Amino acid sequence: MARGAWVAYARIADIGALALAATRARLSAADRARCARFVTARRRREFLAGRWLVEASRSAWKRNGVSSISHAGGWVACALLERGSPGVDIEPMVERDFLKLGAWAFPARDREPWPRAPRDARRAFYGRWTRYEARLKGSKNSAYGERTWYLDGVALSARLPKKIVIAGGGPQRWRLRGGFAPATLKAGNFERR
Repeated sequence: MARGAWVAYARIADIGALALAATRARLSAADRARCARFVTARRRREFLAGRWLVEASRSAWKRNGVSSISHAGGWVACALLERGSPGVDIEPMVERDFLKLGAWAFPARDREPWPRAPRDARRAFYGRWTRYEARLKGSKNSAYGERTWYLDGVALSARLPKKIVIAGGGPQRWRLRGGFAPATLKAGNFERR
């Protein structure tokens, strides 16, 4: 049987205050101390949202797994993997000068230099950037690869084994117990690299 993986994401603002308070109450002593060291309320909320999403994902997936968490620009994502080390990254796809930024981030001496005129520069940049970040967080095993989804104005990449059964969740437009109810990420709705 193939290994299983779960990938989920949510808008942090859609995770209710009650869900975050309950998550804070369940933190280990080490995580409570870590949360208390964050200077800003925004950073504490991101930390709690990541922990909440992992808990909600484990509950929905009904399996245990090693987790990876990412948050950026008001979004949070997690990846769970039954065995191994997943990597995940999420980035809102905001408008930028992608020709300059791409050339800076992926220079000509890079293994895969930035193209002079990518067809969809925004999607090309964020896809490549999130795959790079997921690669840094996940296993270095050559049997792993990155998958990228473009959903709700964000790029979400996960580094997982190439042969894997993927399940996942995303935000619904209604709340369940102060949080969100996982929806299905379509297994074929991604780019594989």
